[in-house]
Amino acid sequence: MVARVGRPLRFPFRSLGEPMPSVLRPVLPVEVGGLHRAPYAGLLDTGSLHNRFGAFVARAAGIELADVPVEVIALGGFRTEARRASVELSIGEATWTAPVWFCDPWPLGFHLLGLKGFFDHFSVTIRAARYEIELTQEPAAGLS
Repeated sequence: MVARVGRPLRFPFRSLGEPMPSVLRPVLPVEVGGLHRAPYAGLLDTGSLHNRFGAFVARAAGIELADVPVEVIALGGFRTEARRASVELSIGEATWTAPVWFCDPWPLGFHLLGLKGFFDHFSVTIRAARYEIELTQEPAAGLS
């Protein structure tokens, strides 16, 4: 499912918390699998090929991963087991379906939005001087 957004969505940079709460980063509020209670912090990561989230997010959203093959990956200085699922993601008014690798362990306090499954669905402008992100959803997904 892809709900196209005609107007740009704008978001301020946010803190990821400790150990540097005053440092603002390009982070977006991401809802996973229709779970609208509390969006997760998704860090824009042009160096990540895929979307990477903690496995606890899949459990909270009721996404079943038991029969999904495990991939061991290295990420940010740690190794983790990742399972891929195609899920509905939402940011503001934009909703799309994308592959997400749910990882355990996940020691980070944020999740990663990567090239396939996020950036290929949006035109993204990062205005670091203004601490602002602007998203415009693309009419058709390219790389997922």
